[in-house]
Amino acid sequence: MPEIDELIESEIRRPTVFIDESVLYPEYVPKRLPHRETHVRKIAAFFKAFSDSPGRTSVRVVLVGPVGTGKTATAIAFGRAFSRMMQRRGVLLKYVHVNCSKSSNPASIFRDIKNQLGLPLPDRGLSAREMAIGLLRILERENMYVIVTLDEIEYFIKSSSPSGRFLLLRFYDVFKEDVKRLNFIYVTRGSPTGIQAVLDSITGSYLMENVIPFQPYTAAELMDILNDRVKEAFYEGVVDEEVVESIARLTGYDTGGDGNARKAIAILHAAGKLADKELAEGRASRVTVDHVRAVVAQEYQSLIDVLDKIYHLELHEILVLKAIILALYRTGESFIPMGEIERTYREICEELGEEPRRHTRVYMLVMDLKRRGIIITKTSMKGRRGRSTYVGFAAAPLDKLLEKLNRVIEEKRLIR
Repeated sequence: MPEIDELIESEIRRPTVFIDESVLYPEYVPKRLPHRETHVRKIAAFFKAFSDSPGRTSVRVVLVGPVGTGKTATAIAFGRAFSRMMQRRGVLLKYVHVNCSKSSNPASIFRDIKNQLGLPLPDRGLSAREMAIGLLRILERENMYVIVTLDEIEYFIKSSSPSGRFLLLRFYDVFKEDVKRLNFIYVTRGSPTGIQAVLDSITGSYLMENVIPFQPYTAAELMDILNDRVKEAFYEGVVDEEVVESIARLTGYDTGGDGNARKAIAILHAAGKLADKELAEGRASRVTVDHVRAVVAQEYQSLIDVLDKIYHLELHEILVLKAIILALYRTGESFIPMGEIERTYREICEELGEEPRRHTRVYMLVMDLKRRGIIITKTSMKGRRGRSTYVGFAAAPLDKLLEKLNRVIEEKRLIR
């Protein structure tokens, strides 16, 4: 039996596909942000007021968009770079990043800020207001300015009191300071219109003028992002070209995915880990599309299992879901209009000898599937005039899902 030293030595010396696996971790912030250069410029434009006259005003910017669209990475990359630039100009500007899902009330947020800055404020015995006053006094004494990013701010908004929201989101309406030393970047999921309804009641219309929306990534954009990570994370030549393309097409917003870069990078990482394991076993020498397929099959199985909830739905709701999946599969589109869903639904009902539900009922069933998180909808499509309901589905391969739905429908019809 080998000794512990030998086990450690053999593991460290074994061949690997990775140069630096940490490049694929969720917390990694790259030096380059493909397809987010415009967003960085927009943030910089808002912070020009600070650059011209530090402390004259408190800059506040909102970054909003779906998960995995680069909001957090953009905020961090800008905050760090802008702080370095101002320090070269002799202005002591620091950047801190607070995740509101972990620090969800004003006191814990101010505590997180002072800890990241290393400021001598007690952790206990102070109210949020007292902690904020103490923070401002130290910043004044040190002649220091701070950019604070409050990530996942929606957690704070949902969990804090009205007074707590007012304290943080209208900070300098509470603290009448001549020199504004705190600047804020708010990062939130969702859409600009969705966050507007929440923020307007707290901040008025001011913040909505400072909103920067982030859109889901297309397949081509994800290819650029993945190629950058491949160069940094893997040894040259160990990742097949088709690997990046297959992941990008799987996750790209314009090719049926949700445009989530985190998901795309996670699939690349998992495929690399699988190839690395097989390399150690002498069964592989590079990362291939087969590794991607294996990872996706395993991942999608867990996603498909979520759809097991459909067993307790009524038959016609399942038939409507099948109509959505079948129409998406036939057309190859990412989203389809309600009219196409209804035509496909009536076709399915005719084949099965079922009496189709009327238009209003079909629409209600589609909305119920949306509320359950099974499908996604939008009310407009690029290149199409007018507003209508368009339906999409991005959780699993459509052909496999159709097979599963057919089995469920058969069971439902047997037990009626």
